[in-house]
Order: sequence, then C-alpha cells, then structure tokens
Amino acid sequence: MYRSQSSSLPPGFTSNALGLLQRLQQGRSTLELVHTPHEYWPCRRPGQFTGESCPALRVSVLDSSFNPPTLAHLALARSRPPSPQGTTDHGISASEIDYDARLLLLSVRNAEKSLMPGDATYVQRLEMMYLLSRDINNNVAIAIVDEPIFVRKSTVLHSFLQSRLASLHVSLSAGMEAIHRPKLTFLMGFDTLVRLFSPKYYASEEEMKGLLRDFLSPEGQDCCILCADRVNVTIDQGVRRRVLTTCREFVDRERIRFINIGEDEESFSSTDVRATVAAGVDSWRRQVTDLIANYIIETRLYASNAM
Repeated sequence: MYRSQSSSLPPGFTSNALGLLQRLQQGRSTLELVHTPHEYWPCRRPGQFTGESCPALRVSVLDSSFNPPTLAHLALARSRPPSPQGTTDHGISASEIDYDARLLLLSVRNAEKSLMPGDATYVQRLEMMYLLSRDINNNVAIAIVDEPIFVRKSTVLHSFLQSRLASLHVSLSAGMEAIHRPKLTFLMGFDTLVRLFSPKYYASEEEMKGLLRDFLSPEGQDCCILCADRVNVTIDQGVRRRVLTTCREFVDRERIRFINIGEDEESFSSTDVRATVAAGVDSWRRQVTDLIANYIIETRLYASNAM
C-alpha cells in the first residue's frame, strides 16, 4: 500500500483519508469530510449563524480531479465572489466581500474521467489537496463525494451542510431554513463548463435544461457558477460558441459569472504537468505550488524520473 513520505501532512491524514474513501466506495455514505480547519467549519467561529437576522452561509466549491492541483486551481480557490456593479446591498465594496467557507471537493465517480495507469491515486490527490489548502488558508475544508454530476453534487452538499449546521447547534426552527440554507458557488474553468452544458451527460437535452435551471435558479438550488474563461486552453471554437449560447440565460441573470485568474494561470493545466514530468522537463514546476512540487518529487509521482 502507498505510504505518504511528505512531512508536510498532519499525523494520521493519510490513514484517515483512506478509511473515509473506503467508506464512500462501499456505499456507506455519499460524502465525507476529509479535513476541516477547525471543528465548527463551515462557520468561521462558534455560533456564527444563530439568530433570525443572520445571512445565508456562503460556500465556494472547487470540484476538480486535482491530478495534480495547479496554480490555476489555487487562483480559482482564492477568488472572491463578484457582486453586481461592484457593491452589495449594504454598500460594502467588492474587495471586502468573501465566502464564509471554502471547500475542495473530489469526486470518486467522475462522469468522464477514470483512474489511468500513472495517475495519482485518490489518496494522493487528497494529500495534494491538503497541501493546496495550506496556500489558500481561508477556512477551507476538503471532502470526497460519490456523485459525478454537478446538479446532484449540489443536492448532496446542501443536505450535508444543513445537517452539519444543525449538529453545530445552529438554529433551524420553522421558517428559518431559507435564511440559513447554504448558498453554493461552484468554481470551474471553461473546460468544465463545457461538460456541465453537454447533453451527453443527461438523459436528454430537455432534462439537461430542466436540471440546470433548477440548479441555478433562486427558486431551486440557488447555486451560482464562477468560471475562469481560460482562453489559452484549447477548446473548439464551435463548442465554445454553443456553450455560450446555451448558458446565455444564466449569464444574463448573473448566475454564471466569468473571471480572470491571470494570464499565466489561465494556461496552466494538470495534463501538461503530468506530461512534462513524464518527459523529465523541469518547466512543470512553475505550474504548481512549492509544496506540491516537493510532493511530486518526493513521491516520484507521474514518472520515476521526477527528480
């Protein structure tokens, strides 16, 4: 069995991650928290969400394969929520707005990708997610989910977070569920947006439209999407136009917003890191954090010549 060599991981992290992964794969749960920064996550402090006047909990969710995490992942995870016209209803500047909590999410049942020879194992990805979280350092947790489709992940996450808030003694008395219901913002690159709006992952195009309208509607799951356009990543222009046309109604209603994560970060990809590591070319290091670069070298991940 793989043993982590990284001294940057907390004691027991790997064995705990493996146990939770097995629990998920055995069908004993649908979502497991692998790491939290403190016992009252997703709240920032004990008792944060009590009382009738408190706002809804806002959580950003970066759902990715993390094979490995790159600086593009880091830029997305650090991003702040945009607000209409740069201000909130309370006159707070956009620079002062942030999520209450962040979540790095790994699906162990991907709709399109499966583990390939030479890939990082799920446990290795969780270890790298932890190393990434150290550079995010803003009330960030790590979870695994046994659900491949975003709209269903959202359902699982809403149920899990509401149960967790209740367990943290957050008041959810009659009529207050709407106030305290978590508001999820999914962070993704344009390549992931393409998959989200691809009919092949649904029973039909009509089902896709119905599910996405519920997913992104204030009357439904009330989720939002923050998307890095990643213009430097090769995407067929016909596909790009189709997706932008299909999602126009959500863009117009600001349920989907596009952000710039940086010219360099837009071009970084996990695929390129894996390929350049395998080729023995050192350029891959500029695409990842120092902690993750050290991890790849230390564990000889992706190629035996990673040193």
